[in-house]
Amino acid sequence: MKHIHGGDIYAEAWKEEPLDFSANINPFGIPDSVRQAAQQAISGCLHYPDPFCRALRRAIAQRDTVPAEQIFCGNGAADVLYRLMLTLRPKKILLPAPTFAEYEEAAQLVGSEIVRISLGEELTITPAHWDAVTQDVDLVVLCNPNNPTGLLTPKWLVKKGMERCAAVGARLLVDECFHDFLCEPETSSMADQLHDNKHLILLRSFTKMYAMPGIRLGYCLSSDQDLIDKLYEAGAPWSVSVIAQACGMAAAQDVDFPQKTREYVAQQRAILKRGLEELGMYVVDGQVNYLLFRSTEMPDLQQRLHDRGILIRSCANYHGLDDTWFRVAVRNEMENFVLLHTLRQLKEESAWQR
Repeated sequence: MKHIHGGDIYAEAWKEEPLDFSANINPFGIPDSVRQAAQQAISGCLHYPDPFCRALRRAIAQRDTVPAEQIFCGNGAADVLYRLMLTLRPKKILLPAPTFAEYEEAAQLVGSEIVRISLGEELTITPAHWDAVTQDVDLVVLCNPNNPTGLLTPKWLVKKGMERCAAVGARLLVDECFHDFLCEPETSSMADQLHDNKHLILLRSFTKMYAMPGIRLGYCLSSDQDLIDKLYEAGAPWSVSVIAQACGMAAAQDVDFPQKTREYVAQQRAILKRGLEELGMYVVDGQVNYLLFRSTEMPDLQQRLHDRGILIRSCANYHGLDDTWFRVAVRNEMENFVLLHTLRQLKEESAWQR
């Protein structure tokens, strides 16, 4: 079975753990508050977890300033996404290209017709994008900031799409899993639009910001109470473990960690972007904790880095991109230096071979 995402460090027996730039995880790692919560929660594992994540939803509600009843928690954002597809069963779904591959995978599970709208050479959403939202479209998905580009669609333009979806009776799913990494996330979030727009759904995750992909915790926000209720019926009960719920509560209450992360990531992203450009790469000006770049002068780049213990994400399987496009996470200062230094060595080798 082929793994289409980053972060697969299990495919082979590494003598040393590789430098994994293929998964977009916080370079600071798991915060102490979450680590302590996980350890303390072990004693509670003799009980079944709360199937409705009541305390966790209250903590998220306080952080995100939304009513707790508008929150559904799942075993990672992917679990929530699949439950949404199984509940909504859209006959026709509109996706930008390129974007996160899991939307298409989930839509195929329920037999949806998939329509892809190219983001063009600029790789951005434009007002014309919403012209494709016609009467026969049931669900529109927008990853914001987008994966793999890291580019943010401004809120006014997302609202245009929301209004268009309302006009034709379509749902709008906005994936905000990376919005925590934006310098001013509160200015771009659509959470303040939920109350008056039952067709709007927001998808979020603790995975990236709190470096806890192995714990699995994600959630969605919707003011459609009927939809929230049906999501509980779209999968197995007790999908969020005792440990995951405890970690989520600790993360939701840790307000300093995200701010410290944003400042550090913005600094390191600028350094990494400049380093890649100095090596002759075309780099998309992403705004979160990863960068999309194009390399046309170093063949087999992913494999050659792999052979040196560095994993990066090939974007060849993204619609609209090819095997010259790659995505790298923004890691800490030393690790970013190692990546750039290794790329410099590979470039010199390629020039010598020519």
